[in-house]
Amino acid sequence: MKTLLNLLPIWLIALGMNTSHAAKTPNIILILVDNLGRDSIACYGGKYATPNIDQLAKDGVRYETVWSMPACTPSRVTLLTGQYPFRHGWTQHYNVARLGGEGLNGKRFKTVAKCLREGGYQTAIGGNWLINHLSTQPGALQDHGFQEHCVWVDAKPEQTGKGTRNLTPQLLINGKLEKVVNGEKRINAFLTEFAARDRKQPFFIYYPMLLDGVPPTESKRTSTQQSSENMSLRATSIKHVDQLIGDLIKAVDTNALQDKTIILLTGNYVSAIANDTTKQNDEPKNTRISDQGVRAPLIVRAPKQIKGGRVSRDLIDFTDFYPTFMELAGIKTPDSLILDGRSFVPSLCGSEDPYQKRSWIYSQLGSTRMIRDWEHLIDTNRNFHDLLEDPLQQDEVNPLDKIAPGRRQRLQIILDRFPNNAASPFPAYSRVIQSID
Repeated sequence: MKTLLNLLPIWLIALGMNTSHAAKTPNIILILVDNLGRDSIACYGGKYATPNIDQLAKDGVRYETVWSMPACTPSRVTLLTGQYPFRHGWTQHYNVARLGGEGLNGKRFKTVAKCLREGGYQTAIGGNWLINHLSTQPGALQDHGFQEHCVWVDAKPEQTGKGTRNLTPQLLINGKLEKVVNGEKRINAFLTEFAARDRKQPFFIYYPMLLDGVPPTESKRTSTQQSSENMSLRATSIKHVDQLIGDLIKAVDTNALQDKTIILLTGNYVSAIANDTTKQNDEPKNTRISDQGVRAPLIVRAPKQIKGGRVSRDLIDFTDFYPTFMELAGIKTPDSLILDGRSFVPSLCGSEDPYQKRSWIYSQLGSTRMIRDWEHLIDTNRNFHDLLEDPLQQDEVNPLDKIAPGRRQRLQIILDRFPNNAASPFPAYSRVIQSID
């Protein structure tokens, strides 16, 4: 049984705060942006101007080695449940609104939002949900722990016009449908108002942005001219993402919430150079998953709690957000809840103790599984690479390398101990998944 000391947030203890502050749990804002790779963010060496994101990194911690899943909805489900795809069964991208099915079952899976809500947090979501059909399941967001919501209601392709998602989307706002102009701006305003309210309880905001790093009008590059046009569209999209993030940060700061609010920014379904990705029937098909293909940005700002301006190479994957939020909130994880991740609070606090951190991270698409440590990577297709020497995974490990065999054996042992994939939550879709695998 955990002692009372163990139940206190580590970040309070590590910074020498007395236990009377334990009740003042932090607000948590999680921003998730589809297709936002590190190569799109200036502070990661990207080619686009992102001044607000860069300032977030200057004030916080920028992580270099964070893995999402190689597809959109598996990343979201993994983040929200704290479980790997082999456990929750969502091993491929699946758009519930467009393809049918139940989606994420609130009775089977307890999201981090629900745990935080039960622990006293006020909760809200704004943006793009995707993992339930909200037109036929209007109570799904409440079932998953969100008290308030302002989300896009996705629809089948024949029911939407080109650009509808970003220009004139239909939003579900606290149970009422509303067609708006500039949906992302409306969602952002909803969340900034929620954050600015005078309240006694801490809040949790989940912001899976409607706007992503690739504008919906961007087409496949077939010529130099079109490539230039696409780059311009992408630059505009990234600029808007950065501005919206800046608006939310400004709302936090102008309402004197910065010292008690932790802001996390990450991306999912990162279309990086090492992924061979095409889209067929709304289904991303990756013939090869790789470190570069799943390496996501992660920036965390908490001015009162953590020292800013740091760059960390600690290993983190998308299962780690759930236990991290639970620890920050000082909420005991239910004994019945299975979490695959590990809290990265010690890393946020600047701990140098390797035993307080992960020594490997994991990603999966379909039947292909991949694991890495600080240097080496192995997958279920028998690929093994030294990522320091060969970051693009183009060459076999040098046979003269004396460290590699031991590392390979260790990673293989970890990979082999994971269970078989759980049943797909979409039985009617299993034939398509098998064809992709």
